[in-house]
Amino acid sequence: MDRLNDFFEETWRFYRRPLTQKTKSIVRRYDKYLLNKGLIKEDQKLKLDGKVIILPSYPPPPVKNPVFREPKDIAFIHEDVGHITGGRYYAYFIISALLELGHKVTIYSNRKAVFTHEFDEYKKPQFKIVSKTASQLATAKIPKADVYIGSPIHGGVCAIKHAKKYNKPVYVLVFDPFPMMDKFIGKREYVGWTYLIKGLKEKNTNVISLCNETSKYVFDWLGKGKEQVYPLYPCINSIVLDQVGNFKRQKYALFISRLVKHKKFQDCVKACKENNIKLKVIASVNGIGAQKIVKELEAESIVEFHLRVDDKTKFEMIKKASVVINGSIFEGFGMFVAEAIACGTPFVGYDYPTFREIRDYSKADNIYLAKFGDSNDLSNKLKQAIEEKKFLEPSKEFHFEKMVDRLKDI
Repeated sequence: MDRLNDFFEETWRFYRRPLTQKTKSIVRRYDKYLLNKGLIKEDQKLKLDGKVIILPSYPPPPVKNPVFREPKDIAFIHEDVGHITGGRYYAYFIISALLELGHKVTIYSNRKAVFTHEFDEYKKPQFKIVSKTASQLATAKIPKADVYIGSPIHGGVCAIKHAKKYNKPVYVLVFDPFPMMDKFIGKREYVGWTYLIKGLKEKNTNVISLCNETSKYVFDWLGKGKEQVYPLYPCINSIVLDQVGNFKRQKYALFISRLVKHKKFQDCVKACKENNIKLKVIASVNGIGAQKIVKELEAESIVEFHLRVDDKTKFEMIKKASVVINGSIFEGFGMFVAEAIACGTPFVGYDYPTFREIRDYSKADNIYLAKFGDSNDLSNKLKQAIEEKKFLEPSKEFHFEKMVDRLKDI
């Protein structure tokens, strides 16, 4: 296995360095061989001197000694806040993927998550309540384990502390790097992060991020090399999705997200009003007075709220929708984009880095991205999506089994 890893790394270094005319010919022939065998995916084609040069999308070399390949006893320390958030939902899918790989996983928390019923079809971890509040989880006593994983704040502090105590590997989930938030939604203070950031900067702390774009903001912020930051794409609840049938499309747009300021809900309402299409809203949290916004925009007749729906109902609504729309100007990933294309439904949003990464990775041709922050262009893109009706073959790039495969290489 070590010799095979060395071969992959040497091959990777060869492809990354500048090519001479002599090696270009060799690479072109080898590329065609790999493409024909289905071992790599074609990324793009360029014309040079009248000849087509294939530029394949190479996967990185395998990680040496991946931690999660062999079964281990894993302590997953995770605080809950009483409502669904994308990060906590993501954490439970990582737990499910670890169980699928044969690991023993115990969740240490302050309470059970409100959405655990959505995981009835998945393998079950052990669960232990070790604190009365989320903040007390930081000082909770956790037994010795092979690996510690922490999320999001106090769970991370606790995981780092116990990994250091027992000299074990530790991974902390970082959804929204501060430098990324500073860039897109402005600098602000975040309660409870002081001790976690200190622990994240320790040399033995590893980070699991949501995607490559998010990872870019982690390296300098936490002083990490690429070998300590692991992008792990979130997955949708594909087991539930597979139980949902197909439906005739209806004329409405669907907004799926917490109702908070940076989601720019008002831009979506305006766009739907201008395009004379109903807007259905799935949300777990209303922190902006959404009903008041709808009233001020005189859009009561076209907006319909659906609070705290289950995953099955959500996927049914996506499959019936003409389009999924979101005006968010900051996301660590964008689950609503992945869920839309997994149902073959077009997505409309602002041109944002993680949305572009989802589009490029999935090759989905029905993701419409408007000029960043331009509500008029958002309305134009919504009109285009409605007219073009690109209901494509559902993408499976963010299904659960894909996350299981990706987790093996961490």
